[in-house]
Amino acid sequence: MNLRTIENGVHLKNPYVRFSLILVAGFALRVFLSQFLTYGPDFSVWIGWGSEISSVGFGNFYDKFWCDYMPGYLIILWILDHLHSAFPGLSVDILFKLPSNLADLGISILIFYSLRLITTNKNAMTASIVYLFNPASLANSTFWGQVDSFHALPILLSIYLGLRKKYILSGVFAALAFMIKPQSIAIFPLIGFLALRPLIRDRRKLTVRSFLPSFELAVTVVLTSIAVTLPFIWGGIDSVNSLFTEPFALIKERFDTAYGQYAYTSLNAFNFWGAFLMWENDDIKLLGVSYRMLGTLMFGTAYIFIAGLLVRFAILMKNDENGDYAYLMFQSVTLILFTLFLFVTRAHERHLLPMIVFFTIIAFRSWIFWYLYAIVSGVYTANMVYSYIQLTTEYKGIPADYPMYFIPGLFCLYLLAYIVIFWDFVVNTVNYKNSSEPQLLLTR
Repeated sequence: MNLRTIENGVHLKNPYVRFSLILVAGFALRVFLSQFLTYGPDFSVWIGWGSEISSVGFGNFYDKFWCDYMPGYLIILWILDHLHSAFPGLSVDILFKLPSNLADLGISILIFYSLRLITTNKNAMTASIVYLFNPASLANSTFWGQVDSFHALPILLSIYLGLRKKYILSGVFAALAFMIKPQSIAIFPLIGFLALRPLIRDRRKLTVRSFLPSFELAVTVVLTSIAVTLPFIWGGIDSVNSLFTEPFALIKERFDTAYGQYAYTSLNAFNFWGAFLMWENDDIKLLGVSYRMLGTLMFGTAYIFIAGLLVRFAILMKNDENGDYAYLMFQSVTLILFTLFLFVTRAHERHLLPMIVFFTIIAFRSWIFWYLYAIVSGVYTANMVYSYIQLTTEYKGIPADYPMYFIPGLFCLYLLAYIVIFWDFVVNTVNYKNSSEPQLLLTR
């Protein structure tokens, strides 16, 4: 490729070249915008954790300092601290937002490859670009500086690789997602479902090979989880037995700390609890059932229903290479993550971002979905702005005693999108017929 060729527009007419240039431009824009609207308290904590790990080492960190994060992202903070020491002139905002901005770029690329499994290259490129420039992902990663996209990327990688029958790699990224944020454990049954597909398909003539994907996935998840914890517990390993017990003791301790940190119904999230009972203690009981248990029951009921329909679909389906299989898997993940955010207590406003990632993948099937996607992204961005104002102005921007009538309304917009996606999933799975040929789903 030479300059004259580019000037003549030969290569710029190639859609892949234009697509790549748009992604590069989008990433460059994110790096530039990273200098603005950073949420200082979170950033100072992350910078402090990185510096403290460098100072006392991984093995002493949890004992000496308060931290409610799993080990996964702490390793990234340690790397960032060393980069900051090596390049002191580099903007701290740009540097510490770089993992999330890179993750969003990676998500955009992976959205493209995921959609190539089920639709045209044009749809795949469109969805990829839409996500990279989505105000929702910009608000979370580029401005606020949160790490939800860094958590969403390994979830998406795990599902994508599971669909490609790369079960060992799928297990690696599933474990990494969990070791970054424990909420991803909600997706583990669906990742396991991908590995169980051979058992469902060969249920009348099971062989040892039918069990191999499940075994590979389970072993890989366990070994990867242990590997991530090793720097933090190495000094406490004094036997072969402790090599397995200590990592899981640390994981349980970190999980309990992360989950127990904020015992409230909603932490500024515009979900079911935020619409009516924002910042209430979730141990309060209604008719003898705590809000926390009630939210868990709602989530569990929806999960069982979704999983049941997915299993029914898998039993009827003869050909797992068709696009319907991949599409319904992405749709089920979208629904599970949406249900988790809307009904389980202790959700932060930013926790919906992984769902938006998967919603981007399924939106191409219907113009209605694209409208709902825009609505969900808009409400999410408004929620991030609301929370940013509340946290940075000590409720001076929006007084604490001000009637928040708009929050139930915005929650209803979320709920509308949820109901439409849920109904579409039900119709598509229930109406699916036993066929070896790919079928058009109803959302066209």
